[in-house]
Amino acid sequence: MRRAERFAAEHDKNHAAWDQLAIQQAGKETIGFAWAARCIGDVLDDATVVVNEYPLDRRFAAFDRPGSYFASPHSSGLGFGLGAALGVKLARPETTVIATVGDGAYFFGEPLSSLFVQRAHGLPILTVIFNNQQWEAVKFGALGVHPDGVAKARGRFPLSELTPSPRFEEMAKTVDGYGERVERPGELGAALKRGLAAVREGRPAILNVMCQRNPA
Repeated sequence: MRRAERFAAEHDKNHAAWDQLAIQQAGKETIGFAWAARCIGDVLDDATVVVNEYPLDRRFAAFDRPGSYFASPHSSGLGFGLGAALGVKLARPETTVIATVGDGAYFFGEPLSSLFVQRAHGLPILTVIFNNQQWEAVKFGALGVHPDGVAKARGRFPLSELTPSPRFEEMAKTVDGYGERVERPGELGAALKRGLAAVREGRPAILNVMCQRNPA
């Protein structure tokens, strides 16, 4: 087998496995991250840009155009996503901008200020919050350093839990925007289309996507 054929076969094998993972998550009770990314990928078009501050798995959401995907810098820290998404919309007003963030990142992004700027300056974006009710990086960072520590034994990780989770989708109402809470995998595709329709009408939109929590 020639090298090109070998790589093509490996490519097809990988994509088949990824598709299977997403399909498996589609049948679950809660929304998994692979399925969430797949749903994002399904609504992308040539006029849409994604600004990501969440582990968006690009195996399931392909970006094949320069400038169609921006992500957090490797310098770490949270709060990049919302402001960066507004910057993209300001620079390229003809595009549809989707900001994908975790619930922890959303807290740090000054969400009320973001909504105000969207409304006041005509810069509507779709904010998709992948809400697993925790700062997962903090939780698994603690486990990485102390895998058999007190937090692991007690099943509690102080300063990483974000429960009870706010009704983030209700914040959209403060600027006459569109907000929706999404709890089941089968609901996400249609919810994304509704959110995008609102943005294209000139209204800020928030989808609060309740995601599966990874066990400690």
